[in-house]
Amino acid sequence: MVSLMDASLYTAALSAALLLGLILTYAKVYRDTRAQFSLGLTIFAAILFAQNILAVYSFVTMSPFIGDPFLPYLLGINIAQVLGILVLFRTTLR
Repeated sequence: MVSLMDASLYTAALSAALLLGLILTYAKVYRDTRAQFSLGLTIFAAILFAQNILAVYSFVTMSPFIGDPFLPYLLGINIAQVLGILVLFRTTLR
């Protein structure tokens, strides 16, 4: 059975993968159009990507130090982030 910590790790990794897709998409649009909005979206996605990579690293290295009462909240935050990124990803690809 997957623990809440593992689920948080997987959702953070999924967020990072989705954000990498957004970064590549926005960078291509910026390269083709030189639109400042696309540049801003690329930077925004890159910052969120870095945050998610740091979260994955933190979950792997510091999981013994995170108390069990916090785990449902961490998972909830990560699930909300994945859902938000999925909406952004779907909107971007339309």
